[in-house]
Amino acid sequence: MKDDATELETSQVGTAVKAAESNTGDGPSATGSTSAPTASGHAGAATSPSPVTIAAGERFRAPSRLVGAQSKIESGRALLLLTALSLLLCCLIFPDIGWWPLAYVALVPWLVAVCTARRAKLVYFTSLLLGLGYFLINIRWLIPVTLPGYFALCFYYAVFFPLAAWPIRHMYQRHGVSVALTAPIVWVATEYLRSIGPLAFPWLLIGHSQYQFLTLIQISDLVGAYGVSFLVVMVSGWITDLLIQPILIWRSDQATRLPLGTLTTLTLVLGALIYGSAQSSRRYFVPGPKISIVQHDFPLYVDLEQAARTSQDSILQGYLELTRQAAETRSDLILLPEAAMYGSINTQFIEATPDDLAEMQRRRYPPTYQDGFLLWLQGHSRRVRDSFQAIADASGVPIVLGSSAMEWKPTAIPPRVDAYNSAFLLMPGEKKPVARYDKIHLVLFGEYVPFRFSHRWLYEWLNGITPWGRMGIEYSLSPGSQYTVFEFPAASQEGRRYRAATPICYEEIIPYITRDFVRGDQADADRKNIDLLLSISNDGWFLHSAELEQHLAGAVFRAVENRIAIARSVNTGASAIIHPNGKIHDRVSFPTNRLQAVDNLAGSMNRLHEFLLRLHELVELPEKYTPLRQEVGRFVAMDIRKDLQELGNEYLFIAERLERMTVSLGGINPEQRARAVADLKSQVEHDLDTIERWKSKPHTAPGFRTSQIQCDPRITLYTRWGDWFAQGTVALLGMMLLDWFLRRIWRARTHHRHREVVADA
Repeated sequence: MKDDATELETSQVGTAVKAAESNTGDGPSATGSTSAPTASGHAGAATSPSPVTIAAGERFRAPSRLVGAQSKIESGRALLLLTALSLLLCCLIFPDIGWWPLAYVALVPWLVAVCTARRAKLVYFTSLLLGLGYFLINIRWLIPVTLPGYFALCFYYAVFFPLAAWPIRHMYQRHGVSVALTAPIVWVATEYLRSIGPLAFPWLLIGHSQYQFLTLIQISDLVGAYGVSFLVVMVSGWITDLLIQPILIWRSDQATRLPLGTLTTLTLVLGALIYGSAQSSRRYFVPGPKISIVQHDFPLYVDLEQAARTSQDSILQGYLELTRQAAETRSDLILLPEAAMYGSINTQFIEATPDDLAEMQRRRYPPTYQDGFLLWLQGHSRRVRDSFQAIADASGVPIVLGSSAMEWKPTAIPPRVDAYNSAFLLMPGEKKPVARYDKIHLVLFGEYVPFRFSHRWLYEWLNGITPWGRMGIEYSLSPGSQYTVFEFPAASQEGRRYRAATPICYEEIIPYITRDFVRGDQADADRKNIDLLLSISNDGWFLHSAELEQHLAGAVFRAVENRIAIARSVNTGASAIIHPNGKIHDRVSFPTNRLQAVDNLAGSMNRLHEFLLRLHELVELPEKYTPLRQEVGRFVAMDIRKDLQELGNEYLFIAERLERMTVSLGGINPEQRARAVADLKSQVEHDLDTIERWKSKPHTAPGFRTSQIQCDPRITLYTRWGDWFAQGTVALLGMMLLDWFLRRIWRARTHHRHREVVADA
C-alpha cells in the first residue's frame, strides 16, 4: 500500500509539472529543454532533481497546487484589445492629463500579450501599433509645425516597441525569467537608445510621468531619469508575473517561497522610497541669488500670414514692459526666453558694413527678399539690444536675453554665413554683451538640415522640402562649440558672484548637456562648475498644448540628477523655478486680481464681434458700410485699448494688432472688404479664445515672477558617471539578443543533423 501511495503522489507531481510546462511554453515541445519554471519564476537548474525522479518508497513533500498559470492567447482580437488598453493608459499618464499612478499598470496588458500570445509576428505587429499610438497621440502638438516630420518621427520611434517586445518574450518563453526582471531592463535600454544620436528624443520616458512624485524621483541623482522608468516598469512586470507566471506552492514546514521578481521589486521600490525620503529634504539648500523670470504669450506660426499679424515692434514692447516691471523688484538677474525678439544682436552683425550685409543676404535669403532686408534687420537688432541694455543700465540688474547671432566668415573654406541660436548676458554699464552662449545640440530639420557642407545636392533637396527651405531660405543654424558659463554679481548678497549655464530649449531635455555644464572640464571635480541653470525656451510653436507641461516634466529630472536649481523662462509657458530636489514653485501665472479687468475686456471683444457680423452684411452697401467701419475703428482705438491698459501695458499688443487690421477694412471693392472683415472677425474670435485660456490655463498668460534660488553644493553620482545605469541595461539587452541568436543557430544545426539522420536511415 505504501508503494502504491508513493506511486500515486509521484504521478500527481508529474502531471503538475507537465501542466506548468504546457502553460508557460517552456516544456520540451516548445524549447527542447526538460526544465520547468520553479516558484522563483526561473527555469529549474539542470542539476536540481525533478520530483518525478525520486525513487519509489522515499517520502517527499509534493506540491499541493499550481496557481497563476496563463494559457496561450490565440485570438488576434484579444491581442489588439490588450494593446489598446495599454495605449489608453499610456495616454493618461502624461501631461496634460497626468494621472501618474496609472503608469504602474499601463504596460501590464501589453506585457501579458507579449509573453502569452501564440503568434510572435502578431505580437510584434501590435507592439508597433502601440508605439505608433504612443507617439502619435502624445506628441500631436508637433502637427502645427511639421506634419510630414510628425509622421516620420512617430514611425521611427515606434520601432522601439517591437524591439522591446522581442527579448522580453524570448526570455519568458524560452527561459521562464520573471517579467519583473526582464521588462525594466529592456524598456530602459530602448528608452536610452532612442535618446542618443542625431534623432535623440529623450521625451516621454515613462519615468517622466512621475515628475510630481518627489520621493520616488530622488534616485535620479544616482541613475538618472532612466532609473525611475526602471522602477515603474518593474512594478508593471511584477503585476504581469502575478497574472501569467505559474507559482508552485509547496507543503513544507518552511514559509512559502516568494518569486525572485517579487523580492527584487519590493526591495528596489522600498529602497528608492527610503532613499527619496532622505534626499528630498531641504536641509542641503543654500540661499542663492534672486532671479526674475519673464514670460509673454506670443504664439509662433509656420503660416507667414498668421505670423505677420503681430508686429515685431509689438513683441518688443511687450517684453520691454515686463522687463521694466521685473527690474523694479530689485532682483539680481532678469531672464527672458529663447529668441524672444526677432533679430541678431551679436556685435559682429550689428557692426557689419552694408557690403557685408548684402553678401550675407545673397547667401542666406532668396532673391525675392527685398533689397536691404538685412540692413533693416541690423537696425531692428540694434534697437532691441540698446533697449534692454538701457533697462540694465537704469536698474543695475543684469539681463540674460535669448536672440540670434549671425556672422559673415569670408576667410572660411568655403566662405559662408553662420547663424546661431544664442543667449546673451547684458551687464549694467557695458556697451555690448559681455558673454554669449551658442546652442550646441540643434534640432534636426527644426534648426538645421544635414549635409549642408558635405553633400550639397542632398542638402538642397532636403532643405527644399522644409517649410522655410521651400521659400529659398537657407535657415540652417550652426552648432556652438563651447559650454560658455555666465558669471554675474548678486546685489542681494553683497555682490557675491554666481556662475550660471544657459541651456536653450531642447537642450534642457538632453541629459548630457546639463551634466556637462555642471561637471565642467574635469570629470572628477570636487565642486560644481556652475551654481544654477538659466533655462530659456520658446515653445510658442506648439500653441499652448501638452508640450509645455511635458517640457517642464523633463526639466525636473535635470534638477534632481545634478542637484542644481533651474530658473526657466519660456515664451507661452511654463516658466517656473525648480528646486534641486525637483519641486516646482513660483510659476508665472495670470494674477487673480486682474480677473475683473479681463472680464471687462471679454465683454468689449464680444461687442466688437457683433459689430463685425453686422459689417459683413453691409460690404455691398458702401453708404452704410463706411459709417459702421469708422465706428469699429473708434471702438477699437478707444474702448478696447482702454480695457487693455487696465489689464496691463504688456497686453497692448492686442490693441495694436486690431488697430492695424481695422485699417484694412477700407477696401475699394466688396471682395477686399469682405476678406478684411473675415480676417478681423477671425482674429477677434482667436483673441476671445486667448482670454478664456488665460483664465482656464493661467500658467500660459504673460507675466513674471521674482524668486530666491536655492542652491545645492552636492556633487551627485549621476554628475560624475552619467548614464552608466542606462548603458548597463543596453549591455544586458545585447546579451539577451545574443542568446536569441545563439539558440536560433543551435536549433538550425539540430534540425540539419536530424535531417541527415533521417536521410541516412
